Amino acid sequence: MNQGGKNLVIIGGGPAGYVGAIRAAQLDAKVTLIEKEEVGGTCLNVGCIPTKVLTSAAHTLSTLKQADRWGLKVHGTDLNWSQLMKRKQMTVTRLVTGVKSLLKARGVNVVKGSAAFVDEKTIEVKMKDGSIEKIGGDKLLVATGSIPIQLPIPGIESDGVIDSTGALSLNSIPKSMLIIGGGAIGCEFAYIYHSFGTQVIIVEMLSQILPGEDEEVAAGLRNSLEKSGIKIFTNSKVSKIEPTKEGKLTVTISATAEETKVEVEKVLMSVGRKANTKDLGLEKLGIKMDRGTIVVDDHLRTSQPHIFAAGDCIGNWLLAHVASMEAEIAVENALGEDKKMDYTAVPCCIFTHPEIGSAGLNEKQAKEKGLDVKTGKFPMLACGRAQAENETEGFVKIVAEKNSGKILGAQILGHRATDLIAELTLAIQMGAKTQDIIDTIHAHPTLSEPTREAVLKLEGRSLHIL
Repeated sequence: MNQGGKNLVIIGGGPAGYVGAIRAAQLDAKVTLIEKEEVGGTCLNVGCIPTKVLTSAAHTLSTLKQADRWGLKVHGTDLNWSQLMKRKQMTVTRLVTGVKSLLKARGVNVVKGSAAFVDEKTIEVKMKDGSIEKIGGDKLLVATGSIPIQLPIPGIESDGVIDSTGALSLNSIPKSMLIIGGGAIGCEFAYIYHSFGTQVIIVEMLSQILPGEDEEVAAGLRNSLEKSGIKIFTNSKVSKIEPTKEGKLTVTISATAEETKVEVEKVLMSVGRKANTKDLGLEKLGIKMDRGTIVVDDHLRTSQPHIFAAGDCIGNWLLAHVASMEAEIAVENALGEDKKMDYTAVPCCIFTHPEIGSAGLNEKQAKEKGLDVKTGKFPMLACGRAQAENETEGFVKIVAEKNSGKILGAQILGHRATDLIAELTLAIQMGAKTQDIIDTIHAHPTLSEPTREAVLKLEGRSLHIL
């Protein structure tokens, strides 16, 4: 173990970079971590964590407004925006401080500046004061993450057009917002701002929101969002944005046969992210690229054997938890081990209301692979705990191989789905079969019961639904 060079340099301090640094330090490597902003990257500073503060506030506010269902009288459910922003920042600061402490305790040398390759084993770091430092490493890990995609829409540079980072630092809650893109980020912000009183419109170019998700799950979320008052345009695109004299934005929504114009205060650009690899100097090293992403093998090694890459910069799954796992595997291989990255059971979580958690193959994907499958679905409406909590939207759906009973995938739409998917992710990773879930006692009354009930339904022996 740990044969070869043990001087490791990591570019990028996000979920891939800082986790990779900690793992490498555990393996007794001398580690230098280069980050131009704050450790924690987009996820911790302007992504996953701050948005979860807002989704928590949104769900709490919505629950308080329905308190009378439990016989509770609650007075004063107005939102103090500035206080919420302070709470968001306090959470981020606390977690960033924690990451810094972990890196320091492990002896990781953190260098703040912009990095670029000078040659195969040397990195040039430009500090904010203009000074330059050159850092050499036997092995290197590129973990530079991703940046928002910008579409070439006329008027996209107008004041009032924001990205996800801007949506986390508004001075006040806008009265109206149009969101370009109905993916996970777009739907999460739609839920957040609608809960805070904003009139929200989603425009999605494809035929369903959450492209790539199970069709029933996407349809279920769409129904819930529209029922709450959010307007959704699919098979549509924004063709023009025009500022008005009153400081608002007129947005033209184009579909196949018609155009619709709406006036809003803010436009949120949320059409996905792309690898952040520009200006790294990768081209001069001859590192193989594919449309801006770094090409790696199943050991996370680039076309230069001593240079590895992990996280959003390699494309594939743009998820923080995948980035962290990739970085662990990458540094272990860089330091002498021989491990392959396994994407069999990647949990995907969407923090709307109801939440979505999925892992493995959905029914359509399994059939496209030529697999003979059976599915079982159990509604949250039939779950006692969901009834008690007034959280009855959604269902658990299991996809299994017909002959063997091997669990291939799972999709959950419902309260706490992002937590509940963990059991099924483990089941898929371990190659578990439906009988393994059936033989496992699930506590009552809990939201985990629908998992076993969905499997029972799949096997034709459901107990609590017909």
